[in-house]
Amino acid sequence: MKILKERDVALPREGSGAERMKVLVSGGGTGGHIYPALAVATLLEKQYQARILYLGSDDGLETELAPAAGLAFAAIKAGKLRRYVSWQTVTGVARVPVGMAQAVGIVRRFAPDAIFTSGGYVAVPAGLAARLNGVPLMMHQQDVPPNLSNKLIAPVATRISVAFADSLSYFPGSKTLQLGNPVRQQILDIRQVPVEQARRELGFEAELPLLLVTGGSQGARHLNQVVCQALSRLLPHCQVLQISGKQLFEETREQSTQAMAELDEETRRRYRLVAYMNEEMPVALQASTLVLCRSGAATLSELAVLGKPSILVPLPPAIGGSPQEANAGMFGRKAAAEVIRDKDMKPEMLVERVVSINTSFTLLESMAAAARSFAKPQAAQEIAAEVINIAQKNRAKTNKRRHEGASI
Repeated sequence: MKILKERDVALPREGSGAERMKVLVSGGGTGGHIYPALAVATLLEKQYQARILYLGSDDGLETELAPAAGLAFAAIKAGKLRRYVSWQTVTGVARVPVGMAQAVGIVRRFAPDAIFTSGGYVAVPAGLAARLNGVPLMMHQQDVPPNLSNKLIAPVATRISVAFADSLSYFPGSKTLQLGNPVRQQILDIRQVPVEQARRELGFEAELPLLLVTGGSQGARHLNQVVCQALSRLLPHCQVLQISGKQLFEETREQSTQAMAELDEETRRRYRLVAYMNEEMPVALQASTLVLCRSGAATLSELAVLGKPSILVPLPPAIGGSPQEANAGMFGRKAAAEVIRDKDMKPEMLVERVVSINTSFTLLESMAAAARSFAKPQAAQEIAAEVINIAQKNRAKTNKRRHEGASI
């Protein structure tokens, strides 16, 4: 799939796609921002026949995932706005004006009827380009507290959607709606697959509990280390599917091999290590009995839709706090998850929590029910409908101005 540059983004030719609604979708950096954007973009394309252009950073995971989803993709330079001082902070800031100019040009040439952003630092140039080009913007807030990117563009947003009720207090009530987090259609579809069948598809025993470990698209070194240290005590009780992250795969493989050196072959077969999962991730989630993970909003929304009990280890806070801690606290208060701070995460604690949860059918059921209370499986449909709503209003206003101008 070709990745478009700014000069390649052409207006639709008259008589072909000129009448179709056009929506620019943006969100990037990590899978947590990209997958919700792809869910909305895919729905806009299939259900509303909208013409979609995905605007992403030239160094984010979206460069792979958006074209793989069949979407036209335009890349810009987007600088991550870090809250701490480092050389990456300087280089990131230097990319901002370049990306801003690129985004303005792309929006001007594509001339969308509306723009939708799902977060990540690429949302800032996309959102500001919307304002400078007079295009209505729908901004989506996934985590409970807004990150710096969404704080910057919230004032210029036409409409704001939030995933959780706890986020409503951060934004003006007149333009904010709680619609939930969009999840991939594959996540919705996998609910029809029995858990035992999902395990067999992944090569695991159907009847033995499965612990899924994931640190997100970039991995989590501390989670990987603790799980490897606990393997000899976990595997007698359950199967383990560990997603290390691409950059951390080799070191995790070495650690896990060493940790299982004294186990018999049958027990070692209960463990599987992979670097990254995309297409298989919905199956992995459905196959799991319990999920050990960080607490990004997109991950929690998928756990909620599937009703999966979890042990959450939120990313430690940087300057300004940790959105993941707020997310995890929300799940913890409803007993949808066990929450362990990263610094408290030790192999002995992990083994104790996993075994105690997996061996209590009552606890597994209550955690699953609590997780489902956060689910909004229609989120993508409702967000897409609202994007189309503001796009139609914008197009009507534009047509009215043209008509009035022609009649003078």
